[in-house]
Amino acid sequence: MFDLLPGPLGTFANFLVIALGFGSIIFIHELGHFVAAKWAGIRVLAFSIGFGNVLVSYRKGIGFRRGSSDAEYRKLVYGSGASDGPDESDKSNHRPEISPTEYRLSMLPLGGYVKMLGQEDLNPDATSQAPDSYQNCPVGKRMVVISAGVVMNMVMAAVLFIIVFMAGLQSLPAEVGFVSAGSPAAKAVAINHPEITPGLQRGDQIISINNKAVYSFEDILPEIAMASKDAHAQILVERPGIEDPIAFETIPTKSELNGLLEIGISPAISATLKSVSTPAERRLWEMSSREYGMDGLEPGDRFVSVNGHPITSPFDVLDAAKADPGQPVTIEIQRGSEHFEHTIEQVPALQVDLVEVGEQVQAVRHILGLTGVMMVNPYAAQEDTKQGLQPGDIFVRIATVEYPSIGEGITAIRAHKGQSLDLVVLRENQRVKLTVEVTPAGTIGFYQAMSTTHTNLVSKPARFVRPIEADENDDGEQTHLVSPPAADLIEYPGSRIIAVGDSPITTLRDVPNAILRTIDQADQASDKETFTIPITLELPLPIQPDGSIPTTTAQLTIDQTQLQMIRELGSTLPGDIAMVNMFEYAQIIVKADGPIDAISRGMSKSRRVMIQTYITFLRLFEGSVKVEHLKGPVGIAHIGTQLASQGWVWVLFFMALISVNLAVINFLPLPIVDGGQFLMLVYEWIRGKPVPIVVQNIATMAGLLMIGTIFLYVTFNDVKALFGL
Repeated sequence: MFDLLPGPLGTFANFLVIALGFGSIIFIHELGHFVAAKWAGIRVLAFSIGFGNVLVSYRKGIGFRRGSSDAEYRKLVYGSGASDGPDESDKSNHRPEISPTEYRLSMLPLGGYVKMLGQEDLNPDATSQAPDSYQNCPVGKRMVVISAGVVMNMVMAAVLFIIVFMAGLQSLPAEVGFVSAGSPAAKAVAINHPEITPGLQRGDQIISINNKAVYSFEDILPEIAMASKDAHAQILVERPGIEDPIAFETIPTKSELNGLLEIGISPAISATLKSVSTPAERRLWEMSSREYGMDGLEPGDRFVSVNGHPITSPFDVLDAAKADPGQPVTIEIQRGSEHFEHTIEQVPALQVDLVEVGEQVQAVRHILGLTGVMMVNPYAAQEDTKQGLQPGDIFVRIATVEYPSIGEGITAIRAHKGQSLDLVVLRENQRVKLTVEVTPAGTIGFYQAMSTTHTNLVSKPARFVRPIEADENDDGEQTHLVSPPAADLIEYPGSRIIAVGDSPITTLRDVPNAILRTIDQADQASDKETFTIPITLELPLPIQPDGSIPTTTAQLTIDQTQLQMIRELGSTLPGDIAMVNMFEYAQIIVKADGPIDAISRGMSKSRRVMIQTYITFLRLFEGSVKVEHLKGPVGIAHIGTQLASQGWVWVLFFMALISVNLAVINFLPLPIVDGGQFLMLVYEWIRGKPVPIVVQNIATMAGLLMIGTIFLYVTFNDVKALFGL
């Protein structure tokens, strides 16, 4: 709705909407303080919309003025000698027809402030003995004044949520779209239906988590992330074909990708291919579609059926491929009013594991640890490949790293941020030397891929990141590194596997079936503990004087478990599970049934967001949430700008979230925020005297230092994320 202007102008318009909305939240907060101060009889010296220099002001008895009327007010009320500031306790010259309160419009209209006599957050020494000063107001009334801003923010959030739920918010359904193998969700036990096989299933509708109702998938992830570490999570679901809801119980684990607690489920995916809005998105879409066997399809196409059976999600296509191993799948496509068929051929499947990439992890396809070499995605457009690189280039050397795996390659490039970097690539069987510049973000301008599915080249096998079972977790670590079976097979990175037994190898996809054929042909007993397979390798060494290429035969040893894993791989579609990223998420409209339901949902959402914000700080101390997960002003503005283009309902929803968070943060028991001030009033109420000024000064400086440090840190992380650093 707000994204009416193209490109940067549209983004700026969205940012302006969010900035004004954020300013209104602060204004409402300060309005609460103002109204409460007037009610309590405290003299309010100024109420400003915005910060900075005063543009226009109004004061009863004086009228409108350009700039502030303070100097004129002091002369009229206290005489010409009071221009440097009156003694507010002296009322001998008081003129009741002139209001002490100035209403201001200041230069930066992003929020506002209230200035009360005898109360300044950053200057505890600014006290006053006037009868209508902040200090001389009863403690109970001052508590109301301090709390009023937070109360107004909560009221504003509840009202906004009510409007949102009355209008209807487009959201992800609270439906399980995918369950990761071995995840907590896959191991969840049905405590009220012991006959049901453990594990959530695709299509399960989640009703509540830990007895808290959920209406969309957006409600699920925060509830899990905010769960207590090592505590059970109870998940109530409705499953088609089962009359009563099923209560599952499982223990969330920390995600290797973001460090938050999770149970390993993803949202439901629709059967409609994603739309694109920019030329770059279009090129990326086309690259993926060619790689996944969907060349010729268009964004917005809808999958209607596979092999004659109706489907509702791309997972149905993957299921159809598994049901008929090795056979092509035929998909009915709808494009507008047109219907046609598209066929995707199956390919041998590979194993998938996580490897370390710097401080992060990334999924790689492999067979027993054998992976290809990092390359420029051969399906990429030339426009997206920079600095002399070409689609299909295979990296022979990056700096000093020979034939790097994806983890080694990315790590080597990032290690040269902002520097020149020497490369050697293999292009149409010819070596090409390049010198490129690495950006501050640690990139050189290409879409990465692995040669695993394109050639028989191999890199040095990497160790995999694997979870440790709970009973083995003695040192608090959740993962460890595991060496794959092929760890010692490859002495020289860049070797080519040219045969497994008697079976020639063209790409690493050929290896699983070649291993099975070799074992079956040798008639090795099925009850053996280990199996030995000869692997013929072409070595990346100088050609011999007779013109031959150096080769060697190495022995790969696997056990029964590993052999069974290879047998179970079977075949899959070219994109495998990654193909689901080509599709839109399923969407529903979350809408209240009426005004009463809207009020109930609005109050419930306000309470949930408030509790989750408080729990976030608790989880920070526990370590299940890190400071890097927090968002500062830059991150908030960036997210809000993205949401603004989705319409006014999303803007109101986002503003409600921010309003609740502002209320919570303001009422934390920290110096300089309302919560710290309230705590000091509690002390004064109990002891009968205020906190000593010296203590207030120390607390104020400590609070400024702490909040300033956190502000700078989260802003730094926001900027890094914004620019991909």
